[in-house]
Amino acid sequence: MKTLQRLRSHLWPMGTRLQLTFWYTAVLALIILCAGAIVYKYLESSLEGSFDTTLSLQAGLLTSEISEQNNHLTISDRTGNIPSLEATHSDPRSIPADITNGLLVRILDSNGRVVRESPGFRLYALPTLTPTQFGTQQIMQQTLKLREQKGDKVELRLYSQVITDHGRPYAIIQVGESLNQLHSVLRNTAYVLLLLTPFLLAISGLGSYWLAARAFAPIHQLTSTARAINSGDLSQRVPLPRARDEVYFLGATLNAMIARLEDAFTRQKRFVADASHELRTPIAAIQSKTDVALLQPLSTQEYVEVIQQVNTEALRLGDLIRNLLALARSDEEEAHLIYESVHLNQVVDAVISTATELAQERDIILVAQDLAPVEVQGDEARLIQVVMNLVDNAIAYTSPHGCVSVTVKQEGAQGLLVVRDTGQGIAPEHLPHIFERFYRADAARSRDAAHKRGSGLGLAIVDWIVRAHQGHISVESTVGKGSTFTVSLPLKQMIKSNSARE
Repeated sequence: MKTLQRLRSHLWPMGTRLQLTFWYTAVLALIILCAGAIVYKYLESSLEGSFDTTLSLQAGLLTSEISEQNNHLTISDRTGNIPSLEATHSDPRSIPADITNGLLVRILDSNGRVVRESPGFRLYALPTLTPTQFGTQQIMQQTLKLREQKGDKVELRLYSQVITDHGRPYAIIQVGESLNQLHSVLRNTAYVLLLLTPFLLAISGLGSYWLAARAFAPIHQLTSTARAINSGDLSQRVPLPRARDEVYFLGATLNAMIARLEDAFTRQKRFVADASHELRTPIAAIQSKTDVALLQPLSTQEYVEVIQQVNTEALRLGDLIRNLLALARSDEEEAHLIYESVHLNQVVDAVISTATELAQERDIILVAQDLAPVEVQGDEARLIQVVMNLVDNAIAYTSPHGCVSVTVKQEGAQGLLVVRDTGQGIAPEHLPHIFERFYRADAARSRDAAHKRGSGLGLAIVDWIVRAHQGHISVESTVGKGSTFTVSLPLKQMIKSNSARE
């Protein structure tokens, strides 16, 4: 009982391989059934046609042996190959015979009287014919269903033809033969087909199961690779078959997904490592300054300086935590933006007014050029953060006596924010990565350490905010000459029309 239960649990519900085997076998069974029916009907039609042709030839041969002289039928029988042709009354060979054996022949005169006939005709008392019963046709083909004395049914194919002389009928020749042999051939053919079908289906089932196993071999390789990846090895890729079939595209899709996962995990590891480093730095600074202050008594002024330094590090730590939380919410799609009508030129003007003092401390010229009236739909606080981060970044990496300019303009259905600086520029190998979290070149890191500014998250936050507003940010830079950041945001009416279409 337990064995049956285990077998049932293994077979039901059926797996994909068993389902393919079942459907292959079912389709083959249907094909065999249809093909067998077609072959059977074709063989039946062909044998019946051949049967009628044989009877027609026999009738033609007999017709040549029959003639009329002085209203009297004469049968020469010169060939001597007319089978089962017996005398009606006087010939002692006129004994009853089974119609299933040999050819049956009957000759009638123009009045329908029997002149000669085979014993089988008398045995079953078949009705006679007259030329008038043929109508306009001179040939009649019939299949008669008869019953033998022992009760068995038999079918007789009867070919009848009127014999004429210059259009005047003077006799009828009837040639018949049992269809039992034909039915026997058809029956044997059907038996052979029925006997072969189970063997063919069994062989097909085994072959289908084997072919399904071979077809699923690449899937098993995909599964093995997926298991290895599940253990943490994201460097592996699934093998791709040579044929560009469904398995190939599945493998290519999995490889692309694994590559994205590997990249995401790599960035996550780097993000965690950099975040830990960035968080450790202000905490260590706070701890060291407080430890120094606690080692020995200090003057009031010295305590004030220590508290100011601790406050600065605390502010830096707070900004870093807020930025990390903002990026975490953006990853989880939990950051909610408040969309309203925002004049981008006014936002830029307010940010420049705030950042002018910082630029003057660095002896940098901060100017606004061509602030065209551009209205966008977005979160004003986040857009202020975009402008502030870009301007702050430009000031941080621009040398004294340099210049930072901000431009607002409209191009088609887009509002453009352009921030240019004359700073140190960005090397080409760093450009593809500058919007990644915590990514900074070494020179930038040293500059950050010197000025106690930045955490490598500013541009990443800018990129996220711009994409959340259906915009795009790009950068062009030349080492030693400066950089240009361009933010493209859809205009207010463009966002409304897109929302309406959605």
